[in-house]
Amino acid sequence: MKSSVERRADILALLQQTNSQRVEALAQHFGVSTVTIRSDLNNLEEQGYITRSHGFAVLNSRLITELSIADKGNHCPELKQQIGKMAASLLSNGERVILDSGTTTKAIVRYLKDLSLTVLTNGLDIAFELVNCPNVEIRMTGGVLRKNAMSFSGVMADNNLRQYRFDKVFLGVDGFDLHKGITTFNEQEAHLNRLMCEASDQIIVVTDSSKFGQYSDFVICPANQIDVLVTDDKLPKNYQEYLENSGVSVLIV
Repeated sequence: MKSSVERRADILALLQQTNSQRVEALAQHFGVSTVTIRSDLNNLEEQGYITRSHGFAVLNSRLITELSIADKGNHCPELKQQIGKMAASLLSNGERVILDSGTTTKAIVRYLKDLSLTVLTNGLDIAFELVNCPNVEIRMTGGVLRKNAMSFSGVMADNNLRQYRFDKVFLGVDGFDLHKGITTFNEQEAHLNRLMCEASDQIIVVTDSSKFGQYSDFVICPANQIDVLVTDDKLPKNYQEYLENSGVSVLIV
């Protein structure tokens, strides 16, 4: 049986596909009691993800609270590995790349194998994973650690990033909306992400389809300014058409 953290992440993923669900239907779907589901929904409502009304759970129209790194890691782990593998296939020996913090960008590390790379990251957990890649030179942005996200940001990170040029940046995102752009929850991290994009020749976004149609407070860049999107086959057709017509390469796992 799944843990409460895993189940709540899956409830959110389901609501992002359907917008609303009955309590009884959720209990049956996850094989738990309605009491357990109501406890899960109370937790999600307290965090601002959903509202509850007359036996239904309804996804809020926008994501207003950030998931912890543990919650994110438990959401679609196999899919993230598939996305990470395809993203890693875009890399070549000798390249200088940025891996933004996040569980999807972290999934790339497993597939770097024997590639010889210079990798800069603001993700503390990503840096630890990169230690297992013998031919990767690891650089950290520095800055102030946001423990909930295991990521560094702030003035030190900004200043360090301005000193370098990179071939590619791999970005994980909290929201991807055609009109509002690519967004994230934290203002300082959004600013750092913009600098990452400015410092790189190619912007590659890695995300599962649950992020499409969602947005948060701070914009990284417009959707049509990225170069490559790596995602799954639940990408809405209108998103794919718009991005490809804008010159974005869309890769589906």
